[in-house]
Amino acid sequence: MNIKTRILVFVILFEVLAYSTLQLFNTLIYKQALHEFKQNEIQAIFNSTISRINHLTEQMQGHAIDLALSGEHLYFLRHQQSTTMSEIKDLAQRMLQHKFTSFEQAMGGGLWYQPQMLSEEYRYFGPYIYKENQQLHFTWDLNTAAYDYFTQDWYQLAVKQDWGLNQASYRPIFWTPPYRDDAGSFSLMMTVDAVMLDDNRTPIGMATVDWSLQELSDFLVSVKVSEHGRSFLLHQASQLIIGFSEEPETVTRFARDNPWAKTLLTERQLNKANSNEFVQLSTDDEHIFYQLSDSGFIVGAVLPKADLSKQVDKVSYLTFITGSAIGLGFIFLMIFILKALFSPFDQVLTIIKSSIRYGKNKQVNLLPVKYAKRNEFTPIITALNDVYLQVKNYVSEIEDANTKLMASQQQVKQLNAVLERKVALRTAELESKTKEATQSLEQLKRTQQQLIENEKHASLGRLVAGVAHQINTPLGICVTAASVLESTSKTIHEKAAAGNMSREEFNQAYDHIIQSTELLSENLHRATNLINNFKQVAVDNDTQENRWFDLCQYIDNILLSIHSRIAQTPHKINYNYQQEVKFFAAPGVFSQIIVQLVENALLYAFDDTVTGEISISVSKHNNILQLTVSDNGKGMPDDIRKQVFEPFFSTNNTQLSLGLGLHIVYNLVTHKLGGEIECQSQLGTGTTFIITIPMDENESR
Repeated sequence: MNIKTRILVFVILFEVLAYSTLQLFNTLIYKQALHEFKQNEIQAIFNSTISRINHLTEQMQGHAIDLALSGEHLYFLRHQQSTTMSEIKDLAQRMLQHKFTSFEQAMGGGLWYQPQMLSEEYRYFGPYIYKENQQLHFTWDLNTAAYDYFTQDWYQLAVKQDWGLNQASYRPIFWTPPYRDDAGSFSLMMTVDAVMLDDNRTPIGMATVDWSLQELSDFLVSVKVSEHGRSFLLHQASQLIIGFSEEPETVTRFARDNPWAKTLLTERQLNKANSNEFVQLSTDDEHIFYQLSDSGFIVGAVLPKADLSKQVDKVSYLTFITGSAIGLGFIFLMIFILKALFSPFDQVLTIIKSSIRYGKNKQVNLLPVKYAKRNEFTPIITALNDVYLQVKNYVSEIEDANTKLMASQQQVKQLNAVLERKVALRTAELESKTKEATQSLEQLKRTQQQLIENEKHASLGRLVAGVAHQINTPLGICVTAASVLESTSKTIHEKAAAGNMSREEFNQAYDHIIQSTELLSENLHRATNLINNFKQVAVDNDTQENRWFDLCQYIDNILLSIHSRIAQTPHKINYNYQQEVKFFAAPGVFSQIIVQLVENALLYAFDDTVTGEISISVSKHNNILQLTVSDNGKGMPDDIRKQVFEPFFSTNNTQLSLGLGLHIVYNLVTHKLGGEIECQSQLGTGTTFIITIPMDENESR
């Protein structure tokens, strides 16, 4: 038996012993490990579901609190700033539409004020918004005595608990039990109530958000922990079934009426489960796994014990088959490895048995190899001695080749010297070309900066033309009034000189003079305001010096300056801001930004045959200023949207546009104001430019 055979027999015996030990370990311990692994798998599914429920409930509470704060703001506008009820109604509608536009999980919501809280004439004031066919609908239909929301269960939920003002949290929150909406959607839902308070923490009403549980119930049905496993979702406080994968018709029924829930709903078992703790219960034939969320939902599953054992046995069988296959594969692999390992050994043995010596003149001398034993190496030695005779001939040929190689190396050195001289010459030429390219690039940058400055001056020129057009109207009225005043004065003087003026004529002439004077004064004052506003905007554009200014008022002045430009088109501008913003910066920067964005919308966003709207809004939150300019025009594809801020990019080649307007806006926002600008647009949905500017505490008031 040679070495290879002995090693192979040893490996096979060792593998049989190791595999038998592994199977014994699998019989005693592996099944228990599989049971624990399955439980961990179920727990991971529950953790994901619990996290999703907690996130949704926190989202609902956050939106309810935000809605309550907006309702308190309406109360403040009504009583502190004497806002009219018609304006309050309009603000309430716009606020609800804005709040629920981006909140997909909410089915609806509203504001519900106490009797006569906003006005003595309004006992009910409850604006409400709801979703139908993925569309928002605003209604006052629940703001009636027939509905009488003061007596509804969801409203009385807070009233019966004294509005929850004794709670530890500052903002009382209440959740209704799950119920079916019988008003229109007929879906399973819950309502979260947030109490609205005045400055003295006196309840003034309630903000509500309706949460559809249909998506959550459908998600539960899709969760499959085993072949015959049944998933369920319960509401702990009301003990109602929200979802049950085996019997969907049991939704909104009491869980205690089902046999599988009797053990779960005992007080002793529920008190054992803290929030987010995974609990397992067992009956004769089933395992019950459940977990309690922070918001009072119980997520669980009922698994037949046979299901779990079946999966464990299946894994054990697969393990046995896989282990056997691996064992056979390992044997074949070892055969291949041994063969590969011994092949290099034979080569090394040949080298060891060879004999090479060098003479004094570095000539190679090969001596015959003598090997007395007769084994598997004997044929190799015999062949090696035959090779030696050939090698001696090859050595003499190599020596001749070395002589020729040295001569070739000398030629290569000479060629390298010539090549180095050529490389030095080409390097000098390249440096010259590089210097010329650098100078051309600097000249291009100067030309680009000059074009940008020309675009800025062109924008100011359009502003001057617009203001001149606006000033022309009041000055024309002044000229007409002055002409009437002159004519009336001459008539009075002529009749007075002739002595034939009656009192009635004098009174009529006096009335004409007074009216003309008032008209003259009013339009001169209007022209003066236009000139002052333009002068301030023009000076700001020219000086670019930082100073304190009211951003919202300054935008009013800018829009007034470009009013004539808007009036020449069928389009209009809407401007909205929630609060005054005192800002320390160069006002001319904002003037250039607003004018460029409005001009860009007028040129590219609309067709002349369709009336469009441009909306400008200003908001500040956590020392972040956000300026939004949007339109409801044609929009743009992604390939154009990605290039709008690049210099010299324009899609309006017929008007010889330089394509620098939005590039100037980008430079002003990023370099002058240290902010960011983002363009959002799709074909057919309009375009929105969002500018965010960080404000230090010393830069905002």
